[in-house]
Amino acid sequence: MEPLRSTDPARIAGYRILGRLGAGGMGVVVLGRSPGGSLAAIKVIRAEYADDAGFRTRFRREVSIARQVSNRWAVPVVDADTEAASPWLATEFVPGPSLSEAVGAGAPLPERSVRALGAMLAEALEAVHAAGLVHRDVKPGNVLLGLDGPRLIDFGIARALDDTVLTATDAIVGSPGFLSPEQAQGRRIGPPSDIFSLGCVLVYAATGRRPFGSGPAEAMLFRSVHDPADLTGLPAGLLPLAEACLAKDPAHRPDASAIRQALAQDARGGSWLPAPVTHLIAERSARMLGLPDIEATRLDARTEDAPHTTARVPQPQPRRRFLAYAAGGVVVAAGGSVAAWLSSSGGDGSKGDGEGDGGSPAAARPELHIGLQADLTGPSAARGKGQEQGARLAVEEYNAREDAPFVLKLTPVDDRGQEARATAAVRQLAADSRTIAVLGATGTSAAQEALTAYDEAGLPVISVVDGDTRHLSRIFLCARPNDAMQMLPVSQYLGAHGLDDIALVDNGTEYGRQTTRFLSEALRGNGRTVRAETVRTDARDVGAVAARIAAGRPGAVVHGGDWQDAARFARALSAAGYRGPRIATQAVHDPRFVREAGAAAEGWLVVSTSADPATVPSVRRFATAFRKRFGAAPPLFAAEAYDAVGLIAACAGGLGRDRVTRQDLLPVLRTTTFKGVSRSYAFEPANGMYAGTGVFIYRVERGRFGFLGMDGRKV
Repeated sequence: MEPLRSTDPARIAGYRILGRLGAGGMGVVVLGRSPGGSLAAIKVIRAEYADDAGFRTRFRREVSIARQVSNRWAVPVVDADTEAASPWLATEFVPGPSLSEAVGAGAPLPERSVRALGAMLAEALEAVHAAGLVHRDVKPGNVLLGLDGPRLIDFGIARALDDTVLTATDAIVGSPGFLSPEQAQGRRIGPPSDIFSLGCVLVYAATGRRPFGSGPAEAMLFRSVHDPADLTGLPAGLLPLAEACLAKDPAHRPDASAIRQALAQDARGGSWLPAPVTHLIAERSARMLGLPDIEATRLDARTEDAPHTTARVPQPQPRRRFLAYAAGGVVVAAGGSVAAWLSSSGGDGSKGDGEGDGGSPAAARPELHIGLQADLTGPSAARGKGQEQGARLAVEEYNAREDAPFVLKLTPVDDRGQEARATAAVRQLAADSRTIAVLGATGTSAAQEALTAYDEAGLPVISVVDGDTRHLSRIFLCARPNDAMQMLPVSQYLGAHGLDDIALVDNGTEYGRQTTRFLSEALRGNGRTVRAETVRTDARDVGAVAARIAAGRPGAVVHGGDWQDAARFARALSAAGYRGPRIATQAVHDPRFVREAGAAAEGWLVVSTSADPATVPSVRRFATAFRKRFGAAPPLFAAEAYDAVGLIAACAGGLGRDRVTRQDLLPVLRTTTFKGVSRSYAFEPANGMYAGTGVFIYRVERGRFGFLGMDGRKV
């Protein structure tokens, strides 16, 4: 990383700029730290390109599509501003070296490492191509190396930039030596072009040389089009695949799926990189710990219209602290006094239609609508109905207050957890101009489908369930620690108990990858041994995998899948005789896990972002009011939905206006700290991610989830 220059910005939106990562003809790439402490690589486009209206249109489209690329080996876009004077986009920062640096400074990778590299990059390209994109610049410099696998960067953006340059200069854009013949000739390209480039990258990784030589760009381009590739020194086991990828005719090349399947067996188990590269990655990661920390921010959302108090609220846990926790015994204080809203529940729990009859007549107060997009009749209906009831209780209590400046109305829409119904739900809610915010959605797939439509409508969305790290946009607020950060207490627990040789199991889903990826990286980065296993939902050998894990006597077993897969695995692990620590994630915080796993569920630790009303003391008062109103115990996430409505109402009231619009509300939501019944809520203003701690730890005992606390070091 280079120091900043006098012309570089000190801040971009909410990001504090720490240094330069690189520069090129289109702009500069800088390293930024978000208000929540996470690092991001921010690409800032030069203003002269931004003046091109066609570029703006393409850039908006490509950023939107790139956000849909979902793969563990493709670095995601986490934030962007396509309307700024100098447009920019931020991606997750990977501290590891590029493939070009690792190979150029050392030696070619061994065959096993190259095969693993090929399998994982092919998987990333599968996701890029499935999103309707062509990367256009697959090269060693765009492959960053991590302890758990490579990361393909700059995907989905090259098309927007290249189109502008080609229109302006008629030049060939890309990296000579890694371009396909059709790209070198300026012809129309598709996914096969990326496959040719991937073949070049694998040859480079295995031999340390470009397959079409070096020298002037024109010479390399000519050889790419007309000459056979130089595969001297390439291991015999890689020759057939390399030759297929480097076929001159695009129709004769394999697709990304075929490459992944051919190499998949080499992408699992053990360290995939030679020791010198592993040490280089660890060195870089450690260097990141020395970067400037986040700056404390005092947020004050007090108004004369609503009661307020000051509370001590946990500050965001940066990712570098997550890495430190994995080493064990490292305690970093992160707190600060900030002004926090407190929802005032003066209602008596009486039944109503959600509009109430407080001291001011309903007709005398402006009406604001809060939407609820949820699965109310589909597979997650129990959870969806619980959120609806929690939200309705909050609306009724608010409307019963004499000092309430508005009448709130809840508008629930059933998406049945289906992608196809999600967009229709958005249209219904967005059509009502009085709808100032939406709580939803219950299902991850429905949420992903809906976010683009909510963005177009400028309608803020708060989710208490969805922690998918891909779901970032200008209108989204993630009201819980995301799927990766929910693993912080797991890291704390393993470190506090000195546990090593961890069996880390995922089920092959995106959720499974997100919950295990950062934990794996943190543990490996601190010298711990991780045995990674993927046990897919349709796997028939669960018993054999569990037996193999148990025979290895790991220090702990962590499962990152859903409750169905975890129940099946728990039974198999119990049958194999393993009795050590067993840990699962939020998706397992479900009564169905206990029923399905039976006796094998006993003793499992479960981390979750939901405050279980049955056992968490701070939620008992809410649970009592809920039972009185609905005649049953509140389900999981009902308390969080109650809090979300309280947050929206407090922010709307805090504006001090008779008329509140969606545009008014969004920036206030992202800069307000709210004390709810389940936890305190604060967000990173730059991207709407939850800031702070908020993960609950449970142990299954006698068929119930018993609450243990929120600090993994004390469990």
